[in-house]
Amino acid sequence: MIWLIGGTQEANLLAHRLEGNIEFILTLATEGGLQFTNVSNVEVGRLNEVEMVEFIKDRDIKGVVDCSHPYAKIVTSLAKSAAKKSNIPYYRYIRPSNHHAKDGIFVKDISECIETLKNITGTVFFTTGSKNIKDFEPLRGKNRFIYRILPTSESFLLAEKAGVKMKDLIGALGPFDEEYNAYLFRKYKVDFCVTKESGAGSGVDEKIVACEKENVTPIVILREAEEGIRDIVTLEKLLVEKYGK
Repeated sequence: MIWLIGGTQEANLLAHRLEGNIEFILTLATEGGLQFTNVSNVEVGRLNEVEMVEFIKDRDIKGVVDCSHPYAKIVTSLAKSAAKKSNIPYYRYIRPSNHHAKDGIFVKDISECIETLKNITGTVFFTTGSKNIKDFEPLRGKNRFIYRILPTSESFLLAEKAGVKMKDLIGALGPFDEEYNAYLFRKYKVDFCVTKESGAGSGVDEKIVACEKENVTPIVILREAEEGIRDIVTLEKLLVEKYGK
């Protein structure tokens, strides 16, 4: 059996392509992820490194396939370490790069993004999820910060704890097209849009194009360089050859 670490559309695609050819278990961090997959063998829950090693041992895992989000750096680090400690192969899927903004502000991580936000004035539209709202909101000052987040109770609770008012929250499920992004930029008179370089198919391309169209400055949190496999079909073939029934 192999372990497929999910949470992305690519993980669901790979799971469906592998089903019937390879014995695998798919894991998701949250219950919400269950709404986007219907594979037969799936479990929900976050694991620390010790729990990952135990998970590998208990289920006789022969290989770890990491299809987690490009910015789920902790999950990737733990999974890679757990595979090494368990002496089994680790495979990382790398989402292809997205369209790059012609103009904008490019930062290497959340910390650098925070420093940038301290020195700007205007309306900022955040599309980076709910996890870092607590880091951004204290920097609001006289600016307007608007957060587009997943329409889940967990996301809204994090926003509420950070002190965000309802008028500055948009709960919606993406990815969103260029037209919808442009409409929101106009509606809220957006000056800056904070986004991650999440890769092709994530909706970031459409955000960048909408920024260019509406004269919005993108603040792009760049991805760290990673080694891995950048094509789902290639990864599927490799796994079937090694672990196929």
